[in-house]
Amino acid sequence: MRLWMSIGAVAAAGAIAATGALGGSSAASTATAVKPTLAVLVIGGGRVTSKPAGISCPGKCKATFAAATRVVLTPTARKGSQFLRWGGNCSGTRACRVKVSALSAVAAQFVGGSSTQPAPTTTVDPGTYSGSDYIRFYVPAGARSVQNFYVYARVNCVGGGAYVAEPTILTTTIKQNRSFTARTSERAVVGGANATITSTVTGRFQGRDSSGRATAAGNYRADIVFADTPGRKCTSNERPWTATRSLPPAQGRVESGSYSGSDYIKFYVPAGARSVQNFYVYARVNCAGGGAYVAEPKILTTTIKQNRSFTARTSERAVVGGANATITSTVTGYFQGPDSSGRTTAAGVYRADIVFADTPGRRCTSNDRPWTATRTGN
Repeated sequence: MRLWMSIGAVAAAGAIAATGALGGSSAASTATAVKPTLAVLVIGGGRVTSKPAGISCPGKCKATFAAATRVVLTPTARKGSQFLRWGGNCSGTRACRVKVSALSAVAAQFVGGSSTQPAPTTTVDPGTYSGSDYIRFYVPAGARSVQNFYVYARVNCVGGGAYVAEPTILTTTIKQNRSFTARTSERAVVGGANATITSTVTGRFQGRDSSGRATAAGNYRADIVFADTPGRKCTSNERPWTATRSLPPAQGRVESGSYSGSDYIKFYVPAGARSVQNFYVYARVNCAGGGAYVAEPKILTTTIKQNRSFTARTSERAVVGGANATITSTVTGYFQGPDSSGRTTAAGVYRADIVFADTPGRRCTSNDRPWTATRTGN
C-alpha cells in the first residue's frame, strides 16, 4: 500500500477524488467536511425512488441528506422487466435501507423488458476497469482473476488527523457468482511511527451501463493500527466503489521493448519476451522515529511467467547515513492490456526496506507502493 501524509478532497460516489500533495510532510492536512451524499446507479429497465424524497433515478440520481439520515430506496420495474438485486451499499432483493453518514453509492439492477440499457451478462468481461476514488484494476483473458486492484483511500484518525492510503491488491480470484474478495496486511511506517496497515476489498461484476460497457461495484476499507500508542488507529470506514470497463484485455504474448512509468520506473523486455531486465525504481524510504532516505532498487533480470507476471527480490549489505544496514527490495508486476493509445501496459507493487545493524529495531521502509508502466519503444 502506498501511503502519503497529505489529504485529497473526496468527491461523491462515482466522481473522482481530488489529488493530495505528494508525501513526506511531517503533519497531515485537516480535511474539509464532506456533505453526506447518496448516489444511485440504475442498470436495466426500472426506476429507484427514495424516502425521504430526493432520489428519483433515472433523472435525479444523487441527493444530499442530513448526517445519519436513514434513507429507504424502493425499486420499481418497468413493464416486462423485473428487479434483480442491489449492489454497492445495499445487497439482496428487498427494499434498500441505507444510513447516509458520508458518501454512499447504491446500484439497482433490473432484467428483461424494454430498456435503453442492455441487460446484464452472465459472464465477466476481461479488460481494464476504472471508476470512483481513482479505482483501477485489470481482468485478464479468461476472466478468472482481478489483478492490481488500486484505490485512493482517505483514512481518518481517532483524535484527529488523516492520511491518504493507496491499497493495491495484486491478484484475487473471481468466484462463480462473479464476486471477488481480497485482504492484505503489511508492516509499515506511517507518520514516523511503526504501524500495521490492513486493507479489504469486495466487489461483484454486474450488468452493463447505457453505453453497453461492463460494470462492477463493491466496498473497500483501509485500517491503520499504530504500534507506539495502544488504541491509536485510523480508518477509511466501509466505502462504496463503482467501476466501468474502459479498455479490452491484452492479446497474445507480452510485447518486447522499453517500458517506463511512475516513480521513474524503467525496465526492458528483450526479444522473445521471456524476462524483465534492469528494473529500476526511485523509492522514498521513511524511517520509524523520523527521517527519510532514497533507495534505488535495481533488479538485473527476472523471468516472466506464463500468467504474464514477474517477481524479484534482492538483498544487499550497505552503508546508509553513515551506518551499516541491509537493504531489501521486492518487485511484483503483471503485464496488462493496452492503454488508450494502444500501448502495452504493466502494473504492480514494489517495496524497499532498510534495517540498521547499529540500533536494534531501527528500520525504514517505503511501505508497499503501487507502480504503473507503459511500453515506450523497441
